[in-house]
Amino acid sequence: MRVALLSDIHGNCFALEAVLNALQHDAVDRVVCLGDVAIFGPQPREALARLRSLNCPVVMGNTDAWALEPQPHPMRNAET
Repeated sequence: MRVALLSDIHGNCFALEAVLNALQHDAVDRVVCLGDVAIFGPQPREALARLRSLNCPVVMGNTDAWALEPQPHPMRNAET
């Protein structure tokens, strides 16, 4: 079985589409997303909708967790 692993999409639906188009030329049996889907990019809603349309398993990344339960950014605190 050939599995395509996607990660760190960060709301870039243009890049996601480019990767999915490239995968059409490979004999991929399954796509799995390893997280960091929507935050920080130009098209978060579109990227999330496109990923949902694939009906693939998705592992929650750290930025996905921040989106669900906003927390202070670890690199943005009083000391830095």
